[in-house]
Amino acid sequence: MEFLPMLLIPGVVLLAPVLLTALVLRYRRARAEMRYEFLLKLAQSGVAVPPMLPGEATQPPSDLRRALVLLAGGIGLSLTLLVLPLHYHVGRPLAELWGLGLLPMALGLGYLTHWFLSRRGGGHG
Repeated sequence: MEFLPMLLIPGVVLLAPVLLTALVLRYRRARAEMRYEFLLKLAQSGVAVPPMLPGEATQPPSDLRRALVLLAGGIGLSLTLLVLPLHYHVGRPLAELWGLGLLPMALGLGYLTHWFLSRRGGGHG
């Protein structure tokens, strides 16, 4: 029974972002369906479809945003593993796995470097 809290708390913490992502994706899907139904009704009624269709506002991919998300995620993962008082495999502390956060941090640093160099006009050729 002592394993139940050790599994339940991280399970709830990890399930919250999954549920939030599912809600956001469901909302986006509903909006897209409403937009397509509107365009279908326009086409069926014989109205000329305007050249500027109402659509999703898309932003160009941002290396700065990716860098900050990956850096924050890597730091958060490392700190989480350091402070959780859990043990794995015959009493070894989970804090030994803090290095797993280094991969997203390194990727974030790479994106940050790319953003910085491309903003300065360097890094091309």
